Amino acid sequence: MRGLLLGDDARVAAWAFKTFQLHPTPYNSAIGVVDSDGKLVGAGLYQNFNGSNIEGSYYGRSTLTAGIVRALIRGAQAFGPSRLTVVTAKKNRRLIRALQRIGFKLEGAQRRYYGHRDCARNTGVRLVMFREQIDLIAGKNTAAQSSHLG
Repeated sequence: MRGLLLGDDARVAAWAFKTFQLHPTPYNSAIGVVDSDGKLVGAGLYQNFNGSNIEGSYYGRSTLTAGIVRALIRGAQAFGPSRLTVVTAKKNRRLIRALQRIGFKLEGAQRRYYGHRDCARNTGVRLVMFREQIDLIAGKNTAAQSSHLG
């Protein structure tokens, strides 16, 4: 059983940066995912809010479910964005398809997003969800949305 950790942004972000060996970057907010013992196992970060767009990132091995995605979308909704943007590796086709099933739209590829060489491994795929879909998902829980991510 997993739960959410709210209101402890600095701890959640620090855990994500350390656990996944990420260069610490500015963030607007963070939501933690904890296991039944209260141990952090996942982190959702909201970054680069510019008044209309918020970027979302998730870090956690085998912990992302449709329920957690809905919670992260609800967290993004608090900013009142026109759009929620996510980027994932091009090779992560399973996640890309799952995100598209819940309402994200493919916006394009970003070459050299994950490294200096121009290759498929370093290509990111940008997906976006617009406000109407954010509000729909954040406010409702349908059977289609409650299935686990692919």
